[in-house]
Amino acid sequence: MKPQKPKSKSKNNFMSKIKKFFTIPEEVFEEEPSPQFERHKLFTLTRTNIFIGLFLFLLIINTLIIFDVNFIYLRQILGFLFLITVPGIVLMLCFKIRNIDFWEYLVYTVGLSISFIMFAGLIVNWTLPWLNITDKPLSLFPILICFNIFLIILGIIAYKINKDFKPRDFTLPKFDTLNNIFFTIPMFFPVLSILGAFLLNNHGPNILTMIMLGGIAVYVLLLTIFRKRWDKNIWPWAIWMIGLSILLSWWLRSWYVSGVDSNLEFLVFQLTKNNSFWSINNYRNAYNAMLSLTILPTILSNLSNTENHFVFKLLFQFLFSLVPLIMFLIFRRFTKNNLVIFLGAFFFIIQPYFIAIQIRQAIAFVFFSLLFLIYLEKDLSLPTHKLFFVIFGISMIVSHYSTSYIALVLLVIINSINYISEKWKK
Repeated sequence: MKPQKPKSKSKNNFMSKIKKFFTIPEEVFEEEPSPQFERHKLFTLTRTNIFIGLFLFLLIINTLIIFDVNFIYLRQILGFLFLITVPGIVLMLCFKIRNIDFWEYLVYTVGLSISFIMFAGLIVNWTLPWLNITDKPLSLFPILICFNIFLIILGIIAYKINKDFKPRDFTLPKFDTLNNIFFTIPMFFPVLSILGAFLLNNHGPNILTMIMLGGIAVYVLLLTIFRKRWDKNIWPWAIWMIGLSILLSWWLRSWYVSGVDSNLEFLVFQLTKNNSFWSINNYRNAYNAMLSLTILPTILSNLSNTENHFVFKLLFQFLFSLVPLIMFLIFRRFTKNNLVIFLGAFFFIIQPYFIAIQIRQAIAFVFFSLLFLIYLEKDLSLPTHKLFFVIFGISMIVSHYSTSYIALVLLVIINSINYISEKWKK
């Protein structure tokens, strides 16, 4: 029997280097210490004042719409904020979701609001012509009246469900000077992005856009260097504002809707809005089957009185800018290191396809990311968890077909790996 040759040291060193290369350091998953700031009370939330506030907001929006008030873009700004927050807040109250992180509450609220607009609009689109009430169900006043009825009914249900709601203080952290500065700086990035794009559209220099891009680079560098000095809320706020700024710098670059498929997407939106009715017979094309391109922009445009091209170039970009924030929240499920989470979301933002994404994909990606966030959610009850999964899943399907196929394949792979790993452990 021949004696076995000892393994060479060079081979062992090579294998150890490979293992070390593919091994994630434990430091990545460790939570870095962040400063703890005192919190000061702004006001107390009670069941009564929450619903009074929502009703007053509804009353203000109705007043702006009925009297066609467009002073300093009040209807455009408040109308859009109302549409992407109030329906979601009412639904969150109906589901009794209270004790979750602020940023998660925000993205769930916006996601539910978008779903509400699409499916409530679809119900109105089908029901009113069927009842011979009007053949233009998506025009301003039918939508306004129906949405008022839906929201008031849901509000009454939510009010009765939340009888056990205990008063709680709404507080904000008392930042030190440095944290205040770094919390404020990201607000200027979208402003510079908008002004820079408009300056370029008028044949001006690119100085504002370059200041914005250079400012983001310096800001990220300083966040990285002094990472132990920041409050935990600065990280998600920064990634949201940076993502929004990058999107606006691209989409506002011309006075018209432009892109590979954007003109056809814009066409099906205009057909739906001009007819005040969505039907696949308007234009037999896959794009016209997407609620994200037909009913959603039509309702946003009519209720907020926003020009058609700015729905695509501005409002939809605001919605898509939430995707890096949602990814930040997803990454937080795997590590508590805020810098690693932030850089992961930032890496997504700097990819070329991020700014050039098509509208139907952008809305679908909002639901795609929410789908995986809810998949990893541990703070919700099982029935609510399943309900959210269904809502976001169906919303993704009616927003973009291909994204749905990718999500389905990924979910099958993930569940198969989980099943095999559990069997392997046993």
